[in-house]
Amino acid sequence: MEKKQHTKQVNELVAPHQQGDIQDYNHIELSSEEIEEITSAALREARKRRHFQIQNKKYLEKLSKPPEYPKFDAETTQKFFLKTVQNINPNFMINEHNEKIINLLSLYFSGDDRFEQDGFSLQKGIMLVGPVGCGKTTIMKAFQINSNNPYAVTTARKISDSYLSRENGGEYVINRYSNLIAAHPQQNFGFSQIGLCIDDLGVETVKKNFGNEVDVVGDIIMNRYEHELFNTTHFTANIGGNEIEQAYGPRIKSRLRQMCNFIAFDHNAPDFRK
Repeated sequence: MEKKQHTKQVNELVAPHQQGDIQDYNHIELSSEEIEEITSAALREARKRRHFQIQNKKYLEKLSKPPEYPKFDAETTQKFFLKTVQNINPNFMINEHNEKIINLLSLYFSGDDRFEQDGFSLQKGIMLVGPVGCGKTTIMKAFQINSNNPYAVTTARKISDSYLSRENGGEYVINRYSNLIAAHPQQNFGFSQIGLCIDDLGVETVKKNFGNEVDVVGDIIMNRYEHELFNTTHFTANIGGNEIEQAYGPRIKSRLRQMCNFIAFDHNAPDFRK
């Protein structure tokens, strides 16, 4: 009994707000220094919360936006080429046989209108022709990652040989190379689909898949022509127009002339492999 009485007396001494009543304590006066300190602390906390709200909003906006990739001009494209080409072939050198071609391709793969001053077109692809070993493949591989018109490089022979693969099947190979090629945007200046460069045009042979004789590369060229993939279709070749006609026929030769800017090395261009 005495214990209950004691507990009651203690509870009566406890602040009313702890018993469930809310008091505003307006009767308590604070000094100006105390008020200033409380106000400053409250402002700091409010500003801190606001700061993190702003930072969080900026971060979320950044995540929601697609990344921005740079667009190289002709000069930067050529610098990027020179850096890349040394990784591909340390023996590669700019000389009087390839300098003009590299300058032209730097204009082309940066989308520079000056490329069209010599009668070429930015709406067409590139057909790079020249003697064996002059650097055609190296040049096209070094230009393939660019900020305007990236592309994959594979040989006509590999395309033709892959047609024979039972795992992939002939139709798969033809369909794959007849269209734009899926790519990683982070590795291709934001492009998720890129073009194609067929290296060593004309060296492959006609292939058979389950008894069907098919000019694989010829079919791919025709398909890309019909899909109007002109400026995303490029080639290198050791052969000229007459040899192309002999290899693929007059229809393919005619379409290649519509699809491509023909850029040729001098016949005296040296062989880098020697």
